[in-house]
Amino acid sequence: MDDLLSCEGDDLDEEVKAVAGLFKDMRELLYPASDPAGSTEPGRSLPSPSSPQTHSAAVGQRSMAYALALSENIAAEADRDRQTAAFRAAHLPDGLIRLDRVEEWIGQRAQEQPGDLRQARVRIPAGWQPDEPLPSTSASIFVDRLEYVAPGHDRVRWIVVAPGGVLGWLRRLSVGLATAHGWEPAQATTWVLTGLTPLVGLIRVTEERENIRDSQWMAWSERITLDVHPAAMPDEVADAYRAARKRFDARRTNGEYRARSQAIPQLALARFVARRRPRCTWDEIRVLWNDWITVQADYPGVALKRYDSAKRFHNEAVAACKRVLYRGGYVGRQGVAQAVVDGEFFDQQTR
Repeated sequence: MDDLLSCEGDDLDEEVKAVAGLFKDMRELLYPASDPAGSTEPGRSLPSPSSPQTHSAAVGQRSMAYALALSENIAAEADRDRQTAAFRAAHLPDGLIRLDRVEEWIGQRAQEQPGDLRQARVRIPAGWQPDEPLPSTSASIFVDRLEYVAPGHDRVRWIVVAPGGVLGWLRRLSVGLATAHGWEPAQATTWVLTGLTPLVGLIRVTEERENIRDSQWMAWSERITLDVHPAAMPDEVADAYRAARKRFDARRTNGEYRARSQAIPQLALARFVARRRPRCTWDEIRVLWNDWITVQADYPGVALKRYDSAKRFHNEAVAACKRVLYRGGYVGRQGVAQAVVDGEFFDQQTR
């Protein structure tokens, strides 16, 4: 029995190898090998572009030397990409273009696109038959954006493109290259057209601002995201986070950030009272709190405060919750959590 299974496994392996070989032959037929196109400006790197929320953090001399070497070697690998060679052969017959011509080249191809560039993604409901109309809720409208880098612009440039045209092909190519090589899509687009080496950022910082829902400022949804290459030095990662947090806090509070570290007892209080209003009065919550702190096991070894005054309990509980939701204060901002200001959650009178 084992011999039979072994034979069947060998046959399956051979079939998989045959199919893989067929795909390889088709790929080589569609995208023949070609010599590397090089760069219109050898030795020049294309910095990682910034956006309103994302940028590359500064690194030390050794890390920058590594990033430059890594970037050139990645570009050398990308020069062998067959799909890139096919695109260049079809749409750059005179060779690569200079960086200062990128926007003009894209603009000329944009004029050849159809007027309506919207696309629809349709979800087919279970049991749907071809002769039946699709429900309107099953479709979502979207557009494809081609991102690129152009001189004179610090931020990413972009244009809406048709999926089947020249720019749509360029977009698919740039997205694939960016995923494969750790580039930004805008860098990949410009590399295809110019050959300029995309500079790989070792530390990319994204400062995600708070969300707005129903005209309410959700300060607690803020995030700082670090996208770190394994070669980045730990101290540089820490420095990038500190700098991002400082910028973030200053912007969020209109430059009036006030550090307010909270001890575990304050955080425990904020957690305890959060969802007990308005079902209970503040005095009822105080009694529950005083009973709970004698038996709780969530904060071992932490001395939690007992309250005899309902008013003091109310004031300190409200302050604790505000400081959790609005880290560092919320000076200068009009939008405050509805639960804090409208009395539905924290009224300003004890009951």
